[in-house]
Amino acid sequence: MKKALFSFLAALFLISPVQAQDCYSDSDSVQSQQSILPLQPQQVEHSRKKVAVVLSGGGALGAIHVGALKVIEEAGIPVDMVVGTSMGSIVGALYSVGYNSKDIATMFRTMDWVELFLDRNAQHRLTLSERDEQNTYFYERDFYVGEAEDPRPGGVIRGANVERVFGYYLKDYADSINFLNDMPRQFACVATDLVDDEQVILTKGSLVKSIRSSMSIPGVFTPVRMGDMVLVDGGAKNNFAADVARELGADIVIGVKFDGVINPNKQFRSLMDVMERSAGSDVSRRSKENEKYCDLLIKVPVTGYSSGSFSRNALDSLMKRGEDATREKLDTLMMLKAQVGSNSMNITHPREIVDVLNIEDDEKGLLDLRKNNTIVASIGARYDNEDIVAFQLNGHYYLGGKVNKDLDLTLRLGLRSMLRLGFDMEPWKFKKMGLGYEIWYKYSDLYTLGHRSANMSVIYQKANVKLFSLDAMNFDCELGLGWEHYHFFKELWNEHNDIEFYRNEHYFNYHVRLRYNNEDNHYFTRRGIRAEAQYAYYTDNFAQWNGHSGFSTLMAMWQMTFALAHNTHIRPRLQTRMVFGDDVPTTAFNVCGGPTYGKYFPQQLPLEGFGHSEFFDSKFISASLRLQQRIIGRHYAMLDAGIAEHNNKLGDIFNRKPIWGVQLGYYYNSGFAGPLGASIGWSSHTHRVHFYVSLGLDF
Repeated sequence: MKKALFSFLAALFLISPVQAQDCYSDSDSVQSQQSILPLQPQQVEHSRKKVAVVLSGGGALGAIHVGALKVIEEAGIPVDMVVGTSMGSIVGALYSVGYNSKDIATMFRTMDWVELFLDRNAQHRLTLSERDEQNTYFYERDFYVGEAEDPRPGGVIRGANVERVFGYYLKDYADSINFLNDMPRQFACVATDLVDDEQVILTKGSLVKSIRSSMSIPGVFTPVRMGDMVLVDGGAKNNFAADVARELGADIVIGVKFDGVINPNKQFRSLMDVMERSAGSDVSRRSKENEKYCDLLIKVPVTGYSSGSFSRNALDSLMKRGEDATREKLDTLMMLKAQVGSNSMNITHPREIVDVLNIEDDEKGLLDLRKNNTIVASIGARYDNEDIVAFQLNGHYYLGGKVNKDLDLTLRLGLRSMLRLGFDMEPWKFKKMGLGYEIWYKYSDLYTLGHRSANMSVIYQKANVKLFSLDAMNFDCELGLGWEHYHFFKELWNEHNDIEFYRNEHYFNYHVRLRYNNEDNHYFTRRGIRAEAQYAYYTDNFAQWNGHSGFSTLMAMWQMTFALAHNTHIRPRLQTRMVFGDDVPTTAFNVCGGPTYGKYFPQQLPLEGFGHSEFFDSKFISASLRLQQRIIGRHYAMLDAGIAEHNNKLGDIFNRKPIWGVQLGYYYNSGFAGPLGASIGWSSHTHRVHFYVSLGLDF
């Protein structure tokens, strides 16, 4: 899975094409536009020769530039100008505004590159319902309807996170500026204009938009529109722009590029081999021709790595290779330093290195970009050793209008299959009313004291009238009226079973739900609080249940995550569910077990050490503690311990011997695909070891 993930990222960064075109626009043929300046910079007096560093594209291979810059700094070479393409433009922009090689190396190591290249929001940017969706689906795509404007034209990914993250690091230089006059070091980057199929040199305007243009792989990232131009990755025209550095007035040019030597015996059997050779090799004719403009050319061997090698170990190795290859040229560097006749420039970085995925800012979230008459389609997939394989598809149709309206359709396929329809209106911002209906087919096993006691199949239907709903950033509440119906059509019991089901059960309910959540991550939380409370009153005729007062349920949960150390976090949790009333149907009983809420029954509560669902008494309470340890990179170990009490009388709930359980798990944070891992658990109630494999987002 990890290899496949980084192979996907390989397609997200274009390296120079093998079939490079000979024709490209000279500076005189490029019309002056916003963010564009002809290749003659304003004259700046220099008491010494002007030094330029040229950085090529290459996706993850661009990490070699960081190691090369480290040695250039140590040699005391004053860098006046940086010219970059694609990933080289990102490194070059950071270096030009004042970050040094150590700062950029820290960014490369700590950056979540998977999330960076996806259109996913940080948790604090979303309402709770939007978080639920993002934590369910690994891919989301917007489509326009009728004459509405396509919200994602010309590309699969908007690149909004790229702009947000580098907008933070380049904040002081992100607006309309002249890159040749207004920055500590002069800067230029190369993009390709799809309109006239020519290279464009970006030296003015928005620094963030410029580097976003330079790395926008056609068809993958949405092109950047500047005036009449539609800009994509500069690697399609000039992946090693040493000629641009000369035309911008550089006296000495130091070029850094990866050595794209191809094994003559390579058979190109895999798709990635063919893609990287046909659309990503750094041996294009123009790239080779531009080597003649360099006073020093540093070619770094990258055998064993690709443009998608964004793992921390790979990036560290690539930075080290860039450093080693540059040290081999140290004698030449010192000769160039003597020609320059000056010590290195004293430039310091303007901004501390932070966790870029949780940057606090005032910008709107990605979902605010959705416009009227758009369809948002999402897909989710998962595997576990109980449900086997499951897929879920969702479509939102935003009708807009004076009262914002949207239609929702969800389809789940697997051992538990579901169809859901919904319609919501938003008369006021964050305040909604609506209708919903869903129907499930559920096949599940029930356990008694750890022994499987029943196999059953059920058709479950649910309708909901949302009388009032407040859906805000960290808080939501809902007041509504519901209807539920269970039809059991296949039941297999054994000697362990002591539960009775009626063939058909249905009831109406009045309910209210409150939720609060400011956690930074749903699956690998490092900080924040999540709390929920629900109350429902059940009847069979809107007033009574079986000729007497209805029964009611109360559920509450609270958990808080905080750090013990930088990579060690602890999460205590309290949860309870109480059922009050007489003649309560079996389908409303407390159900506990499994890793997540509502896995097999709507009211199901997770319980440490339990792998399956089991019915408990009407009054249930539990407490648990999780220790989460980030091992290295995206690898995590989790240790959970919990204790629970249950009884049919609230006053006697602590009179029984408590139930306790433990479980130990390992998970890999794949980012967009969710957690991949397994856990093993044991409980004093079942006296059985349970092994659970889970791959993907929960739904």
